[in-house]
Amino acid sequence: MYILYLGAILLVGYFFSLLVNKLGFPKIMGYLVAGLVLNPELMTFIPEDFNSLTGPATNFCLAFITFEIGSSFSFAELKLTGRKYLKLAFFESFGAFVLIFTAFFIIAYFIFPQSNSGIPILVSFSILLASLAAPTDPSATLAVIHEYKAKGPVTNSILGAAAFDDFITLILFSFSFSISRALSGTGELSVLHITYTILYKITGAVLTGLVTGIVFNKVVSFFKTDDKKSLIILFLGFLSLTFGLSVFFKFDELFSTLTLGFMIRNFNKNQDKILNITEVGMEELFFLIFFVLSAMHFDFDSFHIQLLILIIGFIFVRALGKYIGMFLGTRMLKMSKKVQKYAFAGLIPQGGIILGLSLMIRKEPEFESFANLLAGIIMGATIIHEFIGPLVTRKTLTFAGEIHKNKKQIKS
Repeated sequence: MYILYLGAILLVGYFFSLLVNKLGFPKIMGYLVAGLVLNPELMTFIPEDFNSLTGPATNFCLAFITFEIGSSFSFAELKLTGRKYLKLAFFESFGAFVLIFTAFFIIAYFIFPQSNSGIPILVSFSILLASLAAPTDPSATLAVIHEYKAKGPVTNSILGAAAFDDFITLILFSFSFSISRALSGTGELSVLHITYTILYKITGAVLTGLVTGIVFNKVVSFFKTDDKKSLIILFLGFLSLTFGLSVFFKFDELFSTLTLGFMIRNFNKNQDKILNITEVGMEELFFLIFFVLSAMHFDFDSFHIQLLILIIGFIFVRALGKYIGMFLGTRMLKMSKKVQKYAFAGLIPQGGIILGLSLMIRKEPEFESFANLLAGIIMGATIIHEFIGPLVTRKTLTFAGEIHKNKKQIKS
């Protein structure tokens, strides 16, 4: 029967993506709508325990997505503009992180009964949610920029900061996740645990990605494997191996596959062919499965007016945090007045990897008291952001004078 469910996921996800794309929205919106339609709470032919069996598929898609993040970084580009945009990304990401943590710690104080939770749970909920507020989803932004052929300092600043967003998010999430597990499990947070996180989980993950990346590059070079079919098999095999080794040794599995992507991008002679295979031949399939499954995990029973208020609050506070971060960052880097005024709005869209990270949180028994609420906030915010993202980006670049009025208008 599960092969039937897979067929439904692929076909419903595909046709919904075509529909929303015709309406002028990114395909990811169609994937999310398809997942909500196929949610076990609505579709009785899909068993309620189906979501509990999707862990391997979700993890494999996450491995692919983080690989693509790593493969987007090249030494040549980092030398040219990397330092400036990395700093800019740090400011805007950390601005959202700090503001969301502060606001939702105060809110959580009134949400969770103190007798059952206490400060450790409040910190765990707030810091995990804050780490998921950091990234920007570049897909909607890129779609508008490419359609309008937007050019200029604001466009460059948006793209440059967004390029480092996911990398910074993985750092914030890895630390927040480990800290939250320590707090939720023991109620204590020691210097020893922080040292363990840095030296073991992160360093171990990077070393794993480095080793598997070197071996992959050597195998491809030694056997002169440059045909498409062989590269697909080797790539998927090494991607699974890298992720699996990190899980086995309790490293940070997402950092390991990110490092693998970086190694292939910068040290493989066949990098263009390999990355073309992943971007053209696999990306849409992995994204479809990932986002449909993510939406299928949405808990309709937990949706109520209070959750809607929290979603709206999350969107507003996150946008304010992005603005404050960009305000400080652009001034410290002495960027133009136009960039200081407009660039933050292009970083409002959100989605992508945070849905998968919220699913990771739901799998941990330590977070059972707040996992559904956190996932509901992230899912709701993602859906709203996918609707408003293209419109906000278009208006921002138009006001900045980097989109001309004679360009065709996007549907909104």
